[in-house]
Amino acid sequence: LTTTFALIPDDYVPSQESRTAISVTVTCEIFYFSSCLMHVLFAIHRLIFIVFPKRKEIWASYTNHAIGVCVGFAVVKSFLTQMLDKDLYLMFDRVMSWLFTMTPKTILYKNIKMGLSYAEVTVVFIMDAISFAQLVKLKSKITSSIWDANTSAEAKLVVQIAIQSLLQTLVFFYFHILPTQSDGFLIFLCSLTWNISSGMDG
Repeated sequence: LTTTFALIPDDYVPSQESRTAISVTVTCEIFYFSSCLMHVLFAIHRLIFIVFPKRKEIWASYTNHAIGVCVGFAVVKSFLTQMLDKDLYLMFDRVMSWLFTMTPKTILYKNIKMGLSYAEVTVVFIMDAISFAQLVKLKSKITSSIWDANTSAEAKLVVQIAIQSLLQTLVFFYFHILPTQSDGFLIFLCSLTWNISSGMDG
């Protein structure tokens, strides 16, 4: 969506404060926040599958509802700017830079957004740590033959945990470390890594 918006010729592109441009950025944020919350949902799924295997069928019946809750929460987060201040919105400058308008509520919104992001990352790390600890505990209790027969599924879960943890670390680096850097090549490399990782994650 952002790529398509960026390809619109300058003579036809709507102004950043137009309802069309704001709608594009809000839609992008809904997709982004939904993706972030899916990571939390994946962590919950892994936790139930590994730590509470007897409840996985019950959890499966609620999965669609859980996805709906995640999307609903993402919508609320995306419209939170307009809820706080009608002049507060996200601007996309069409070269992959996202900027907030400066209003008395801008700092408050950024703090809320970062607080929620930190909470999501923390929840994922804690749940994955519990899941990993349970896998190690199970390995010590199961005979090698039975463990080998079930290694494939558990190994995939461990790899998924590792990849997701790497992506969460990349998110932190991209939004908190990268903005303080001045080296052009480092900025390019990190941006490229971010885009490739986002594509792989999708």
